[in-house]
Amino acid sequence: MVVAITGASAGIGKALAEQLSARGARLALCARRLERVEELNRALGGKHLAVRADVAERAECEAFVAATLDRFGRIDTLVCNAGYGSYKLAWQMPPDQVRRMFAVNVFGTTDCIHAAVPAMLRQDPREGVRGQLVLVSSAAARRGVPYLGPYAATKAAQLSLAEALRVELRAQRIAVSSVHPIMTQTEFGTVAEAGGDVKLPRTLGTSQTVDHVARAMVRAIESPRPEVWPHWPTRLALGIAAVMPRVADRIMKRYLRQVEAANDPGRGA
Repeated sequence: MVVAITGASAGIGKALAEQLSARGARLALCARRLERVEELNRALGGKHLAVRADVAERAECEAFVAATLDRFGRIDTLVCNAGYGSYKLAWQMPPDQVRRMFAVNVFGTTDCIHAAVPAMLRQDPREGVRGQLVLVSSAAARRGVPYLGPYAATKAAQLSLAEALRVELRAQRIAVSSVHPIMTQTEFGTVAEAGGDVKLPRTLGTSQTVDHVARAMVRAIESPRPEVWPHWPTRLALGIAAVMPRVADRIMKRYLRQVEAANDPGRGA
């Protein structure tokens, strides 16, 4: 299989590349930090394609897809993984920061899809499937989280896109999967703290490893499914929250207070 992965320089994208390469997949890897994906490619034997691309730029999304097709002749799976967040109250986040986040998390997804799907439609099916789109969303797509409101909004947008695309492309035999990790042990928290106002205590909530998330994604690539939830208790809890929003609000309010208390310098005096 040929798998193209955005945001492959670290975290989930890097772990996914490592696991897919071990299974014999041919990979196209992109990120803004070219040296990182080139280093990853060397570690995987140097047989893959490493490309510098900022998915916030439509031309670079198109160039990444074109380079993949030029190298391998097809794309079996496109993984839209690039994304980031910032810990800041939603109403206080500067509009330019919100727009940049949507440019990366949402438009980086739609631009890659727009470039890749026409090529997938021309491909001969493999095991009944012409291609697959994998959108790395978040558990936050189902429930906005304090200090991550705009980020959660971008993840909800990805989920909505995946739900529509799944139906639109089914007859063309293109599978679509959305992935919904909970807090994962990556660079995400460091980047989010650098771009926001608070530090999120690592003791709050449940976390999971990148390898755990990547394994769940590999299974969905091998056997496509609509949604991938690496932490099934969260999926159950969010289902309950959907029918009991006031209860969910109270839980989120408690979480908000915990974050505020952890960031109050007076508490530690």
